[in-house]
Amino acid sequence: MGKNKVTAAQADGVNYNRAKTWQIALAMMTGAGQMTFYMLMTSATYIGNANFGILVAVTGIIITASRLFDGITDPIVAYVIERFNSKYGKIRIFMMLGWAFMAVATTLMCNIFPGFGFTGGAGIVTFIIAYMLYIIGYTFVSVSTSITGNVMTNDPGQRPTLSVWSTVYSYLTPMIMSMISMVVILPKYDNIQGTPYFKELNLVVVIVSLVFYLISCIGIAPYDKPENFEGVSLDKSAEERPAFRDMIALIKENKELQRYMIAACSDKLAQTIGSASVVSTMLFGIWLGSMSMSTILSAIAMLPSIVFAIIGAKIAAKKGNMGAMCIWTRICIVLNILYALFLVIAPVSEIGGLMNGTASSVAAAGALAGIFVIFNFGNNGVKMVVSVATNALRMDIVDYELDRTGKYMPATVSATYSFVDKFISAFGATIATACVSLIGYTTTTPQQGDPLTAGVKIVTIFLLVGCPIIGWGCTLLSMRNSKLTRVKMIEIQKNIADKKAAILASGETK
Repeated sequence: MGKNKVTAAQADGVNYNRAKTWQIALAMMTGAGQMTFYMLMTSATYIGNANFGILVAVTGIIITASRLFDGITDPIVAYVIERFNSKYGKIRIFMMLGWAFMAVATTLMCNIFPGFGFTGGAGIVTFIIAYMLYIIGYTFVSVSTSITGNVMTNDPGQRPTLSVWSTVYSYLTPMIMSMISMVVILPKYDNIQGTPYFKELNLVVVIVSLVFYLISCIGIAPYDKPENFEGVSLDKSAEERPAFRDMIALIKENKELQRYMIAACSDKLAQTIGSASVVSTMLFGIWLGSMSMSTILSAIAMLPSIVFAIIGAKIAAKKGNMGAMCIWTRICIVLNILYALFLVIAPVSEIGGLMNGTASSVAAAGALAGIFVIFNFGNNGVKMVVSVATNALRMDIVDYELDRTGKYMPATVSATYSFVDKFISAFGATIATACVSLIGYTTTTPQQGDPLTAGVKIVTIFLLVGCPIIGWGCTLLSMRNSKLTRVKMIEIQKNIADKKAAILASGETK
């Protein structure tokens, strides 16, 4: 194995910094910790109602309005992290600070405030305070851990593997936490999601997440040190720590970041629209005639997604992240056009008949179901390849900026993307709902058993396939002049290594 690594480095002519696989596996458990809290907070409307007496509709408004605050915290936290420096690094410090905020917030929300009997206006105020603390904590963790990939490895063959581990944890953690909450804890309280249930669930979440974050600290520790956050400028007058003007300059002048923002955010908006619950209901409940098939496919989608994440990492390692993203974006477009044609031409309602026992021909329905499953899993798979390459490309942009200006600002790059991503994604459900209203669903939402009209078919195709194709088209247009090829990234890594060597030789290490 060691021989292969040396050979790969010699092939590129770069002495890459690599992390051990077990270190990456442990470091990426930050995602498991975040997902643990996320699983609790998906019940925020129930928590608001049970613990504070807040109407479900009001809780929904509070959570929706909090997206603005959530977006604002990203650049603020990024600025703090970029300016902070200590002999203990920064990732672990801010990650554990974020955990503390989230732990305090959810404990106030589930264990402490309910004991005071806050209701009415007081209930709304205290719930908002706790929820804002949670958002601050979540942002600290998200922004600080987004730096992990850059400081652990600059090997283009290894960076995409971080997304593989993230994918594994993002599937396994919800599964485990759902089992704990729904099978172990909820039955103890007569299957009622009330205050006693949330008290115990919160304690479990706080403890389990702490374990995940501490394990993550073990993986990150060897790389979370001051020298890994230094710039590569030889200019003595250059500011040691990135200033606010540097962050603004990055956004205004870094063309590669701008291209990435258009590509990644247009994709995210399109995917958010396509994955809206109303779209799933129209496809499975109305068109196919069986919502149970959606549940089955979701349950078994984990393994294919992980497999494609691994495939995506290998492709990105060979083609470069930008190259892999563009190649597989084209494949996504072609596959989805074929998927749309299949839905329009084939009698796919027979698939629901197979599930419900009403198919006119079991053999024909079975064949259609097989083709549909292939399209469904294939579509998710190619999207996963694009996602792996897209995530790794963000690390390349950090290194591009480091080479371009000498400033190391991974938190700013991540926060800029996160801010725009959250802002745009918030419109996803709104766009889907607006489109559905055009075909008559103004006072009700689509339900299984509703008539399959031409309007339902058209809107389903547009939201499920049309919007993603538009997003992928934006990706190809925005990235067509990108310079971040695999060859260019090798050159960038050489430049960074040479600049660091020059700093050491001149005795000007910061």
